[in-house]
Amino acid sequence: MRFAGLRLFGFLLGVTLLAWFIAHTDIGQLLGVFQRIGWAFLAIMAARGATIFSDCGAWRCLLPPEGRPSFWAMLPLRWIGEAINTTLPAAQIGGEVVRGRLLQQRVTAPARGAASVVVDFCLSLLAQMICTLSGFILLIRLSAATSWWPAALCALAVPAFAIFSWELLVRRRLLTAVERLAERLGQRRLPAMLRNLAGALGLLAIDRRALGLSLALHFLSWAGHIGELWLTLTLMGSPIGIAEAAMLESLSLGARSAAFLIPSGWGAQEAALMALAALTGVAPQTALALGLVKRAREFAIGLPGLLTWAMIEQRPVR
Repeated sequence: MRFAGLRLFGFLLGVTLLAWFIAHTDIGQLLGVFQRIGWAFLAIMAARGATIFSDCGAWRCLLPPEGRPSFWAMLPLRWIGEAINTTLPAAQIGGEVVRGRLLQQRVTAPARGAASVVVDFCLSLLAQMICTLSGFILLIRLSAATSWWPAALCALAVPAFAIFSWELLVRRRLLTAVERLAERLGQRRLPAMLRNLAGALGLLAIDRRALGLSLALHFLSWAGHIGELWLTLTLMGSPIGIAEAAMLESLSLGARSAAFLIPSGWGAQEAALMALAALTGVAPQTALALGLVKRAREFAIGLPGLLTWAMIEQRPVR
């Protein structure tokens, strides 16, 4: 309950901050951005859809070929997870929990399904951290700043997270510690579930080719994110270079992830875009409009995803 209260406070704070940004800019110019984009908004949605395809491929290759659902069967599940994370005021891992549960209903080894989501989430987060590190490096180069500590901290975070993932996925000592704690607390089902999950994680960790392919597809997805931002600004009439787009996308998404107490990073993403826009020659009001276009795209893709979720939940699983 306390965590839920903090998230509600964060949501209200983020929405208030975004409303304050909108109130202190020219509403006519913001609306004019959407009119300027027009039907080209479909191209922005297509660019985002391409990243979901890549993320789905990264997730699917972690499952063993025997009994693995088809790509087209897993794509709606990945879409649903994306929709939950971007449109609902839930934790940023809420979509991972739902897509993991839906996959478990469709595979013969539910533990392998849950393990694939855990590994996929870790690889995606590792790719994001590396992209955020690249964003800090680009920020230093574009701004000619002498402050190097953000990039240094991010550079230290990458191997730290890699060690954490190694302990969780390969050595599985973290799961063993949680299993022992659950046994001491008198839990009955949880230790068995953790043992099954640990065994499935161990099987996944053996296939290094699948892990490498999944990580490469996640990097491809992040490249798609950068391309989407570049395309959006070009359609808005404020074109920038690829390096500037990479810096804006990586650091704004990093700020959104860091503000995990604010559902969907409301206000945090827009604040980061407006703060970094000056370094790329983009006006603050244009950066705010960019944030609103990204929000509109999230709802345009997320709301049908939530409808698909409701339809799948009502459909009996074979």
